[in-house]
Amino acid sequence: MKLAIISHTPHYQKNGKISGWGSTIREVNHLIKLFDEIYHIAPLHSEESPDSSIEYQSDKIKFIALKPYGGESLGQKFSIISTAPYNLKKINSVLKNFDREDWVQFRAPTAMGVYALPYLKIMNKSKLWVKYAGNWRMEDPPLSYRFQKWWLENNYQGSKVTINGYWEGQKDHILDFQNPCFDNDELERAGKIGAVKNFDSKLTLCFAGSLTPNKGVDILLDALKMTETKNEIEEMIFAGDGIERIKYEKAASEINMKISFDGLLSRSELEKVYEKSHIIILPSQSEGFPKVIAEAAAFGCVPVVSDVSSISQYFDETKSFLLKNINATEIKMKLDIALSNRKKLKEMSLSCIKAAEIFTYEHYMNSLRSKIIFAD
Repeated sequence: MKLAIISHTPHYQKNGKISGWGSTIREVNHLIKLFDEIYHIAPLHSEESPDSSIEYQSDKIKFIALKPYGGESLGQKFSIISTAPYNLKKINSVLKNFDREDWVQFRAPTAMGVYALPYLKIMNKSKLWVKYAGNWRMEDPPLSYRFQKWWLENNYQGSKVTINGYWEGQKDHILDFQNPCFDNDELERAGKIGAVKNFDSKLTLCFAGSLTPNKGVDILLDALKMTETKNEIEEMIFAGDGIERIKYEKAASEINMKISFDGLLSRSELEKVYEKSHIIILPSQSEGFPKVIAEAAAFGCVPVVSDVSSISQYFDETKSFLLKNINATEIKMKLDIALSNRKKLKEMSLSCIKAAEIFTYEHYMNSLRSKIIFAD
């Protein structure tokens, strides 16, 4: 049984070896346990691979390169259309050798989905499921995302669709799946570290993600500047990168607090950040379900996080500080509350470790077996 994954996951080539965005490649490396062969069809970029990228662990996983597409400029947006013939040809080159017992996974939302989903509906003869990793209930999505959600929700694709979270009235073909982050051994190790984490002295805070306004970096820095509890904070760590990093570093230098920007980190380096952190702050404007919440929670980090999408379904107010209004004042208020009651913070930390248990690859694979691959 073969699997083709069609995604927008960025890949890179260095010294003849292919690597890709770490969190997705880790998932693919586990999926090979369910399939004889996997073909990952995704864009190949010319830039140097970041530290957050990793290589495939099996020669049974084949990478098929697509042309990169999309971006902010008009020319980059037009590339969504101009690359479509080439990319469809590459997709077809794989799927023409697939049989009815084989599987295709399309990872949405992505601009390519506007043409790839209808193409798969018409031309694909194999079984299909769609993994929708974005915010299923996004209030004002881009037009291409809106089309994909409408198409999938009304089941024009004729396939199962996995999403983050569950909402009343959800149709039967829409399934709530957790984004996997770690295996059972990694979960156990993280839990042991989190269980003995000390919340009585100065605390370390962290942020993990792209350094952009949409991820809330601007308002987080404003909140840190406003907070009245600076003397209770050991350090604020930003793990991630972005084109505005220099601007953020300058703003951080004007705050009377130790703030570090560690850039894009490997998985092991990011885990070291989680190990010494007590709180993770993610004031994003829109999310599906960020894996970093579950990753950090496994190490006992309590989230201060936007109440968007399905986040509160997994980390409610007994396990997190939910930002109802995503602004600096709200972050500052939640942070001051968190720092003022260390006993409660420790209790929340232990609850977070327990909540992280459903985000293992083993749990994800069992759900795939029972609800999709071998479902009636």
